[in-house]
Amino acid sequence: MITQAIGAIIRAVILGIVIVSPAYILPDIPNVDRELSLIIAAIIAAFVLFEYGSKSPGFVDFRFAPPYNRFRVGILAALAIGLSLVGRAFVDGGNGLLELAERSMAYTITPNSPVEFALAKIASFETASGERLLALMFSSAFAIGVGLMLSMSLLLWIFKWPFGRSEFNLWVNLPTFAPAEVALTGRRLRRDGWLNILLGFGMFYAVPFAFPVLQNRLGPDMFGNLHSLVWITTVWAFLPAMLFIRGVSVIKISRILAKAITPK
Repeated sequence: MITQAIGAIIRAVILGIVIVSPAYILPDIPNVDRELSLIIAAIIAAFVLFEYGSKSPGFVDFRFAPPYNRFRVGILAALAIGLSLVGRAFVDGGNGLLELAERSMAYTITPNSPVEFALAKIASFETASGERLLALMFSSAFAIGVGLMLSMSLLLWIFKWPFGRSEFNLWVNLPTFAPAEVALTGRRLRRDGWLNILLGFGMFYAVPFAFPVLQNRLGPDMFGNLHSLVWITTVWAFLPAMLFIRGVSVIKISRILAKAITPK
């Protein structure tokens, strides 16, 4: 019980640090933005503390199947901190990091690509951010998100994840999964897995439809504020990665389940 509580506290602290990092990495951030980041981080950390401190999970998938959730937190951290460093380099003139970010533009801004689609949606309204900054942020977010998404999905698929399969409990690790019939569990898992993968790719194109709403209805120029731009691009790249990794993981669980129940 004590070990579980300590683990929950460590996870909550790590995620809280990730949430507040952009507000302290980016230059010229108002104190009110930093205070708001601390409040949001405290709320999210409290949720993680409650989820991991309880014996029975309520919402978090694969809580007892590491390193699944560590991979997800790693992707979020890489996006939030990496994009913050790119934004800081853009303001301060850090040539090395900017050159690396600009290289990604040649591979990500192509006809009908998710980055080009997102930039086209932003071009439909006025914002204080220049085209170069927007292109750098979205290209970097796409490169980081997709690169980590594919590499971590490959690791989960190739290696003997979940570890300790004899003790793996499907219902505890997928608390939101409730098939109509136990006999159809494998089929439902495969269907949900492929649905998550398709939704993951679709989110790159679906999220930008919300950009005009964010800009016109939710206050000041959110794309002209570097702090909010970091979080918009982070969420835009993180949601597809999260869905894709979940889809790959669920499909692998369905394959393991099918092998376990197939008579030899």
